[in-house]
Amino acid sequence: MTTKMRMKSKSSLSMKTRALLGILAGAAIWCACQKEAIHIVKEEIPVPKDSVWISVSTSKGEPEAKGLDLINDGATLNTYWKGTETVQVYVDGSHLGTLTVTPGEGEKPKQATLSGYIGTEGLTFPVLLTLRLPRESWSYTGQAGTLASIENSYDYALASVGFNGSEITDNAHFTNVQSIYRFGFKLGENYLDPRSFTVEAAGGKLVQGLSYEGGEWMPSYGSLTVTPAAAPEDHFYYVSLRNEFTAADTYSFVIVGQDDALYTASKEIPARVLDVPGKFISAKSISVTKPSFAPVNETLSEPVEVL
Repeated sequence: MTTKMRMKSKSSLSMKTRALLGILAGAAIWCACQKEAIHIVKEEIPVPKDSVWISVSTSKGEPEAKGLDLINDGATLNTYWKGTETVQVYVDGSHLGTLTVTPGEGEKPKQATLSGYIGTEGLTFPVLLTLRLPRESWSYTGQAGTLASIENSYDYALASVGFNGSEITDNAHFTNVQSIYRFGFKLGENYLDPRSFTVEAAGGKLVQGLSYEGGEWMPSYGSLTVTPAAAPEDHFYYVSLRNEFTAADTYSFVIVGQDDALYTASKEIPARVLDVPGKFISAKSISVTKPSFAPVNETLSEPVEVL
């Protein structure tokens, strides 16, 4: 190889090396920029104004419930904490924030830690916080007749904890504020699967929802309609009911069957069931009837005046 050829080869190699080094340098700069961008995004996550992070230890025992399943051949409603639920924080009806749930050890833990930011603007410490699950609105309407729907939206429980402005001073002990009923409807010897059914209490204290007014939670009363998405295999329907009538009561049912026919039923509810909320009540064999709507001939004693 001549000297001229060797020089040309070196020159070519040098150009390739410089090009490669340039590419590597560009990649390094790009990676550095990406890391810097990620770093900047992380630092820009804001802490809510006038707020503080709190952590609350809590435990559940019967009949305090959120996660729900049946044990002992369906005679007992088991309760436990789930990581998908949330807890709302209030002072005098004002919503301060939402806490997430970190369950304790075990498949179905009774203990959990609640944590999150709450607003502190305008508070005077120490103060008593009210904790409520599972959601901010407090309503019993729109139920679907399943344990899953109750667990997600209708299994309300309350706890109170002290707060000194920087930390929680108590553990949270939740108390359920309604009971869960299991209903089964039978027409003769066969179960009737409703397209929908409406529950009404003779005592007039069946709660549809609660709102905070004048320093306290005020209930609205009335009937509740349950609309199942599908008929369950065991023909049983679960309903969360808050009944503020503590004496013996009667539940009346108006049922729309799968054939769109109307049926009626009633069930006596003893006072021992209503005196303390948070119970699991099973009524698996409520007898229904199909009322007759035949017209009745009537004679008017006086003529009707048309205005």
